[in-house]
Amino acid sequence: MSQPITFADVVCCGCSCLCDDLQITVAAGQIAQIAPACPHAASYFAIAEDAQSNCQINGKAATIDTAIAAATKLLAGAKSPLLLGLGELTIDGQRAALDWADRLGAYVDAGNPAESDPSGVVLQSTGMITATLGEIRDRADVILFWNADPATTQPRHFTRFSLDAPGRFLTAPRTALAIDSQATATTARAELFCESPLSQNLETAHTLLALARGKKIDRKRVPQLQDIESIHARLSSATYAAIVCAPRFYGGADGAAILETLADYVRELNRNSRAIISLERSGPNWIGAAESIAWRTGYPSPVRFAADGPTFDPTGYRAAKLLSRGQVDALIRFDGDWLTSAPSELLTAMAKLPTISLGWRQSELPANIQFRVAKPGVECGGSMHRLDDVPLPLTQVLPTTRMTAEDAIRRMTNASCAASGLTSSLRSPSV
Repeated sequence: MSQPITFADVVCCGCSCLCDDLQITVAAGQIAQIAPACPHAASYFAIAEDAQSNCQINGKAATIDTAIAAATKLLAGAKSPLLLGLGELTIDGQRAALDWADRLGAYVDAGNPAESDPSGVVLQSTGMITATLGEIRDRADVILFWNADPATTQPRHFTRFSLDAPGRFLTAPRTALAIDSQATATTARAELFCESPLSQNLETAHTLLALARGKKIDRKRVPQLQDIESIHARLSSATYAAIVCAPRFYGGADGAAILETLADYVRELNRNSRAIISLERSGPNWIGAAESIAWRTGYPSPVRFAADGPTFDPTGYRAAKLLSRGQVDALIRFDGDWLTSAPSELLTAMAKLPTISLGWRQSELPANIQFRVAKPGVECGGSMHRLDDVPLPLTQVLPTTRMTAEDAIRRMTNASCAASGLTSSLRSPSV
């Protein structure tokens, strides 16, 4: 029997923090121990054993070559395919997917279909002052958690990056503040908790901005003004203030306006001290998908590839809008956890389309052609982006017979090129 092998400094893709300090012990081809313990890590590194073959066509086992040929035939008749779920891929997989989309003239919505993220548009329109998690850990003496509950969604956030982490340049305990629509495990740690409904986020952000600019505010129109004033006083007197926001903060219909207003407020704070915004995006690699599409096209997601170059429409090219209008005739789906929280109407619309799916686990959503691929950070390497845009390398800790998503995508791209008599996978110019 082979001796157990321990991998050090392993990156965990269980959430967007991508903790890179894990020790994984493998014995008899299985993961025997994960340290330090984390429920998200335990869930992500668990590999479910099932009888599904690596490739299926209409639910029946197929060889890789046969499945690729079937996928090529399916896409040959498509005029407006859509790629969805890029956040489940490594950076190399995302780049391969964008090459494929370019060859197909496809729509690409790189955002998480289960939540809205206007940060790409805001970054390009007004800008936003941000920082790495390491800088927050070392410098932030006041932290406001606004509709963010990292104690639940990112269990090691406090100990590695915020409240309980040792700060390199701090000489006193941190101050924790919270704004949320309900009490959470994170608000329980706050020195001041302002309970406010999500519908009031834009008004609250404008109130903070007005306070920072010395404007007079009608107390009758802002019921929580006393709490908001106290929060502003603590943020403005901080040496380094960090405002941590989750998708519940910016995921509504007015999310872009809320985030722009908060960005303006943080700029005001920086006139006299240091303040930043940290977005607690979902994992594993949705921020990487946004970066990949911006690198490739110059646009934030979503885009459409065309012969004369990519085009951008922040609302019209969203997957939900395209599917509701019947503008898509084929779907390329990268499966993952987002399918469990995607809106039911989106799932219903996707189920009606000819579909090619690639995923590291079995999906209940149907697909004409399915590829079971290696799980990033467990069965294959690569790289992903942490929630603060920092790229981190992944480690393969388990052997597998499955292809990586990148390999499968490249083979299908080459097959599409060969079927069209082309030698290049690129139709439109890269920016």
